[in-house]
Amino acid sequence: MENPSALPFLIVDTSVVLKWFREKAEANVLEARRLRDAFLAGRCVLGAPDLLLVEVANALTAGHRASLAEVSETITAIVEIGMRMSGLEFPALVKAIEIASAFGVTVYDSYFLAVAIHSGGLLVTADEAFLRKIKSHRNAVSLRELRLPS
Repeated sequence: MENPSALPFLIVDTSVVLKWFREKAEANVLEARRLRDAFLAGRCVLGAPDLLLVEVANALTAGHRASLAEVSETITAIVEIGMRMSGLEFPALVKAIEIASAFGVTVYDSYFLAVAIHSGGLLVTADEAFLRKIKSHRNAVSLRELRLPS
């Protein structure tokens, strides 16, 4: 998943994408929607590993918070937005395992960062605990601190 254009290439994780669909008073929902709107306006390129779809489905169904129809509609909306989705890449998985081992984080979360590293992109996350653990890795930025060119 490479970015041949001059636009910023951003890998988004589940913590960001879920905010596109949340109506509750949750932190950084506006920033997440601005990022989505910037992508739709052609001001950046968004990508994610297809693991994102599994994580979103899990987050929505855990505790039976969302109906099957709501989960299906959300997954369909994510696919239809047109982000660059990538399948499992073995070199990124190896890197994710290294990151997880080095920083004491999950391989799931580390995989998004590994994809950003391997694609020359930047991971955008709203997971502040993950960011603290990876010690502000140069390939990761907090959603609340992300600044896109106008």
